[in-house]
Amino acid sequence: MEWPRVRLDEIAEIVMGQSPPGETYNDEGDGLPFFQGKADFGDRYPTPRKWCSVPARIAEPEDILLSVRAPVGPTNLARENCCIGRGLAAIRANPAFADQGYLRLFFKHQEPFLSQQGQGSTFTAIKRNEVARLEVPLPSLSEQRRIVELLDQAERLRRLRTEADAKAERILPALFIKMFGDPATNPMDWPVTQLSDVVREFISGGTPSTKIEHYWTGDIPWITGADVTDKVVVAGRKWITQEAVENSATHVVPKGAILLVTRTGVGKVAKAGADIAISQDLTGIVLKEGTDADFVVAAIQQKTRNLLDIQQGAIIKGVLRKDVEKLEIPLPELPIQQKFANSVAGIMELEANRSESHRRLETLFQTSLYRAFSGDLTASWREAQNLSG
Repeated sequence: MEWPRVRLDEIAEIVMGQSPPGETYNDEGDGLPFFQGKADFGDRYPTPRKWCSVPARIAEPEDILLSVRAPVGPTNLARENCCIGRGLAAIRANPAFADQGYLRLFFKHQEPFLSQQGQGSTFTAIKRNEVARLEVPLPSLSEQRRIVELLDQAERLRRLRTEADAKAERILPALFIKMFGDPATNPMDWPVTQLSDVVREFISGGTPSTKIEHYWTGDIPWITGADVTDKVVVAGRKWITQEAVENSATHVVPKGAILLVTRTGVGKVAKAGADIAISQDLTGIVLKEGTDADFVVAAIQQKTRNLLDIQQGAIIKGVLRKDVEKLEIPLPELPIQQKFANSVAGIMELEANRSESHRRLETLFQTSLYRAFSGDLTASWREAQNLSG
């Protein structure tokens, strides 16, 4: 079915964000919640971290909040009246022409396209006129609402899966506390040691030259802090050659070693599931014999707050090697560490099943989203309901 296509600014109001004066920001809840960009986004709604007493641009409840600067394309919904900075635009459907839920799904559908439109050497960004001239397929309002109703079912499953994943993420930290107590108070009186005492080698990272194209055509996984999203990391989004390793500051971390993000996402920690080259965002940690890596990973996770508190840097915050080396962790005897590691192995098996379920639900949603904006989703629904349109 071929739907008419109209410019976004013909069916919706577009409010581009504007940063208010710095002296109007506060952390005390004075004024409206102030959202500056994607960093404030949650699964559906942003989380307030700052407020503004004299807002320059205001989004209204249920407005679509579109990230228009670094990165371009992700969306959230405004939960309440809020101040929006330069990194966001608020999209508000004209109810005579468009359903707000339909427009939100349109932006979900357009996110890959929008991410490619960002311009600028320092910040990728899109301007108001580029947002305004987006062409929106526009079926009837009843058809729009039917699309929202059908896709709500897939989104509800995704949300339930995300909520279950969030609860599961708390299992390992809770198990660590149960077995070893809170490292901050060490109630079980375990011996305490600095991380450097159990490490054979700290491995630094770097970035091969992006001007030498053949460096990026190899088979060695190269990761940044953004790639550390699971407890075991096998690969990232890029691969490099051995020549790139030899002619840059990157180094290869061996399988089984620890990957600690020490800038741009400080505190994330995982195990290397393969030999992996790392960027300057990470420090590789190879342990001495007699210490279990799963135990040390969990011990470092308990110290994330400490790492965040000692970050340095005006633009890119990070943790210095010497501060990582001084990180104090409890150190029970190896058999006790291995008992914890055995429990981790069982939990990781369950997590693999959860990851597969998450992948399938994401595929279902993305497929349904594509079918919705091609007209196939509602056509199939009408056929199943024995309706003509």
